[in-house]
Amino acid sequence: MQRKIERWLEKLPEHTTHIILRAGDDRRSETILERWEPDNLACIVDECLELMQDEHQGRLIAYGEKGKQLRSVSIRNELQEGQQQSETAILVEGLLRMADEQRRFLATITDTFETMHETVRECMHQEQDTRDEISDLQVALAMEQLQSEAQETSTADKALNIFAQVLQSQGAKSAKDMVLNNPEIIDELLNDETIVDLVTSKIMGTATD
Repeated sequence: MQRKIERWLEKLPEHTTHIILRAGDDRRSETILERWEPDNLACIVDECLELMQDEHQGRLIAYGEKGKQLRSVSIRNELQEGQQQSETAILVEGLLRMADEQRRFLATITDTFETMHETVRECMHQEQDTRDEISDLQVALAMEQLQSEAQETSTADKALNIFAQVLQSQGAKSAKDMVLNNPEIIDELLNDETIVDLVTSKIMGTATD
């Protein structure tokens, strides 16, 4: 910036009456910071550099008689530009890091959901397999029970067979004689609900008569 100001001052028109420094963030916000006579160019350079330390951009304007603008030059504070670029770079880097963190977070969440989904699906499959196994076992037990019941003769059938065998072997004259001679038959008969219900029904009918 200093060299640019010096070159501009070296080419000032001879009929320059005064020089003004305007500065601000943009053209609309520019204000006049200083006014010089063109008799001490070195002083103008030093003071201009000092005044521009806190400014972003400015203009040196040379005027002639009757306030006619002769020439101007735009100047910028290189230090502030570098600082702004540095701040912008830091902001961009921060945004990029934030984006990376968000991508990693989303990847972790996605992986977690996929793992949970796989676990739930596996549990559902295991539960269905267990239900199928229980159902098959229940059917097998029921079939085994039916076969066992079909193969076994009832207690009443056993008792009747005993009656027949005893009558044939002992030649008993009546069921009464057979029961008196073989009291264990009564135990067999009492173990069968059908016989017990039949006897109870007969007893109740006799009592009613």
